[in-house]
Amino acid sequence: MLNNTIAQINNIKEFINTVSEGIKVVPKGSESEAEKAQLMSVMTHLRDVKVIKDKTLDQIDPMKRVIVTLKKHQVKMDEDYLVVLETNKVRIKEVAQEALGDVKESILPLQTQEAENIKARLARFGVVV
Repeated sequence: MLNNTIAQINNIKEFINTVSEGIKVVPKGSESEAEKAQLMSVMTHLRDVKVIKDKTLDQIDPMKRVIVTLKKHQVKMDEDYLVVLETNKVRIKEVAQEALGDVKESILPLQTQEAENIKARLARFGVVV
């Protein structure tokens, strides 16, 4: 039970760190392939936050109960995982707020432009066909 809970905690930490770093790289435009790839990467992180945030927050309280139960039975732990869980809960909320607020707003014009580019390519393809 302890190993499973620690693995879940580490997965949450890794997710938070990955998203935090991923949303820092907001492209300036969507003209080059590298900028398009950056835009797609940021959009993927935003999607992941939206999908995973609520599920992860719902898992934290059951994990806390497991930790408390293990402590009652004198299971030895390397860290105070209750503090780690609370810290992760706060960090998830902060990352989600930043990602779904500021970052999403800043890439909206790029998403709109890329959608227009795709429509134009589709129209050109339709003419060729």
